[in-house]
Amino acid sequence: MKPISLPPDASGNQSQILSRRPARLYTLLGGNGSGKSLFLHEIARLNREDSYYVSAVTGGMPGRVTGSLSQLMTVLSLNEEKVRFNSLKTIWEETFPGNKINIVKGKARITNRSGKDSIGIRNLSRGEKAALYYIAATLLAPKESLILVDSPTLFLHPTAVGIVWDRIERIRSDCRFVYDTYDANFASGQARRTAIWIKDYNAAHHSWRYQIISDGELPDDVFLQMMGSRRPILFTEGDMSHSIDMRLYSVVFPEFTVKPLGSCDKVIESTRTMQSLKTMHRIESYGLVDRDRRSDQEVEYLRAKNILVPEVAEIENIFLSPGVVQTMAEIRGRNPKKVMKLVRQEVMHKFEDMLENQALQHTRHRMKRDVERKIDARFTCITALELHIKSLIKKLKPRETYDQILAEFKRMARGGDYEGVLRVFNHKPMFTSSSVAKILGYSNIDEYVAGVIATMKHQDEKAQLLRQEIRKLFT
Repeated sequence: MKPISLPPDASGNQSQILSRRPARLYTLLGGNGSGKSLFLHEIARLNREDSYYVSAVTGGMPGRVTGSLSQLMTVLSLNEEKVRFNSLKTIWEETFPGNKINIVKGKARITNRSGKDSIGIRNLSRGEKAALYYIAATLLAPKESLILVDSPTLFLHPTAVGIVWDRIERIRSDCRFVYDTYDANFASGQARRTAIWIKDYNAAHHSWRYQIISDGELPDDVFLQMMGSRRPILFTEGDMSHSIDMRLYSVVFPEFTVKPLGSCDKVIESTRTMQSLKTMHRIESYGLVDRDRRSDQEVEYLRAKNILVPEVAEIENIFLSPGVVQTMAEIRGRNPKKVMKLVRQEVMHKFEDMLENQALQHTRHRMKRDVERKIDARFTCITALELHIKSLIKKLKPRETYDQILAEFKRMARGGDYEGVLRVFNHKPMFTSSSVAKILGYSNIDEYVAGVIATMKHQDEKAQLLRQEIRKLFT
């Protein structure tokens, strides 16, 4: 692919050349007034021969969309453009399952899953027009173009954004893309994490201060600048690159800007801080942490503080919940009841083998929490503290606590309380040993996780059902 020329930076250096970087997708980031839009237009000027500008606003959105979009559709309907129209048809029907798009007497007509009452593009919703415009415009870009996209998420429903651009990027693999967006979730996408952070613009010298962030997590100050969309924030555990949290929760909760923070302590502290500063930024903020070995009282306390806690011990257990397993079984063409029975047997058997270990770990957690609470008191002297610590063994009653927890776990095992087991069973290797991936026909557990997440990037009934089943675990 050809190199990309970037504008000169504020230090007086000449235009930078992106020639040796492997990235094909770039995202421009920056706050209001940083000169981001001007930067995009300057890229277009410097790469004039290869640039291809796409904007749902200047393309006629809203109001004038039908004229501009109609022209694009007319071109795609020509005989020499049939291959491209077929690509558009594929992306459209994957994005809006059940809908069909065809050319009838030279004009695009859309039908729903009933096959009746076809409509023209002027009768589509604003979001559907935007999706059709983005697809048609990019498919008509010349070979090996540098496609510059202004506001790629504009007018699109959050659940449609990923699938539209993922499909476009796949079909136009010959092109490079530069996106100008305020959407942190879009910018944090696995493939688009090479970012150009526009810090500010010097109008007098027509230059920018900017930084190229390659394959890394967005800095906190960049993230905060991008909150201008005013979407609520969801802080989660995990990181941007390796954990499941970001990939899963961004499709389960598309109405949120998802920000992974690593540890659960940081999630809780950041949520509390954002809540305390709400009068300044007026942005709703929530946290989401694993249940782990927390008691019902601890969970209720966190939920009262805007921290979401699922009814499963850890994120991996979500993929073992009946609603998720059975929905994926239907999608994979398998008998949901039989699949669920096999998975249930594997999980319950593993839990029975580890009853004492799990009871011990839960007891340890409870003792640690109680020790912190009981020692967090004022003492007049070191002797008083020593006496207090010596008395803790009698106050904490670890053996009694262990016996109670073990008895409860045995009750779950005897009664076949599968949902109860998922709520307390903290053992990540169990996810793999459950054989859920093999039972559903996946080659490994990572492929199964990817299949669940990919399903929710669509807008069909299965995607909505799967999303609802997971969200139920947080209510």
